[in-house]
Amino acid sequence: MQLEPITSDQQSTFEQLLSTVGLGNEGLATAQAYGWWQDGNLVACGAIEKYGEFGLLRSVAITPTQQGQGLGATLLKALEQQAQRQGMQTLYLLTTSAAHFFAAHDYQPIERSAADERLHSSAQWGAICSSASLMVKQLV
Repeated sequence: MQLEPITSDQQSTFEQLLSTVGLGNEGLATAQAYGWWQDGNLVACGAIEKYGEFGLLRSVAITPTQQGQGLGATLLKALEQQAQRQGMQTLYLLTTSAAHFFAAHDYQPIERSAADERLHSSAQWGAICSSASLMVKQLV
């Protein structure tokens, strides 16, 4: 499967997958969403908000029928590579339920006060994930 940008025609399918796995779609207007398609169906997705040399990884989801098969790790690596191609050296993420998964892929928990202030402009930083744990990974 090849990671492809989500087009405006595919946005509702992307949002439906997020809803299916319990993630919201608020604040995605500032992010570039990507998806993996299989037989015309969206099976995995994620989004990146770019802030110069770093990004905020968000909305990482695998369709329930594909979970538990290693697709999450493969998707995460593809999103990290996409971020690197765009010149990002660091990825941050906010999570309430997947810290263990991301820690297994070299993301480190950090205090929210240690994050670059530009992240504060993200809708996800505020009301959407105000109590979420912050994690970071250096890509280079």
